[in-house]
Amino acid sequence: MVVTESAVLRVPEQVELTFEDVFHQHYPRVYGLLFRVTGSVHDADDLAQEVFLQLYRRQPPIWQDPSAEGWLWRAANHAALNALRSDRRRRAREERAFEGEKPMRLVTERLDDPAESLARQAEQEAVRVALRRLKPRESSLLLLRHAGLSYAAIAEALCINPGSVGTLLRRAEVRFKEEYRG
Repeated sequence: MVVTESAVLRVPEQVELTFEDVFHQHYPRVYGLLFRVTGSVHDADDLAQEVFLQLYRRQPPIWQDPSAEGWLWRAANHAALNALRSDRRRRAREERAFEGEKPMRLVTERLDDPAESLARQAEQEAVRVALRRLKPRESSLLLLRHAGLSYAAIAEALCINPGSVGTLLRRAEVRFKEEYRG
């Protein structure tokens, strides 16, 4: 049998990724997820940097491994949920310290319409409260899907069967709606 050049399968060369490549590829989506959860530009940036620092310090280095993306989403998801829990505990301490007085929230952005801004902040807080009331896996499913991840990526990030992501996601959505309205 004669093998011609056109009959030979060409295997693409494997390009070795640097940490910087991985950072630039994934940072916007990781930051976006964390910003939607925390509602703070500074907190989201700090958490995203912590997640990438953890990735960088992993031994052996895993950023070239295909499973690194799943690890990255798990770490970002855990950081987001920890931020929610930490915020809840901080608020409880402040409420106890000020005997029911609510601390004033500083606004760092220019507001065109105070009523719209207040309504938006109230809705965002209601979403955060509803997410805190869900089980961690339910919150994770919703956050990762809202961040734009595919079912396969969500399954990898949460270590669940890819075939069950849709069902679990639907259940989480139903529970979220109950908590949000409740």
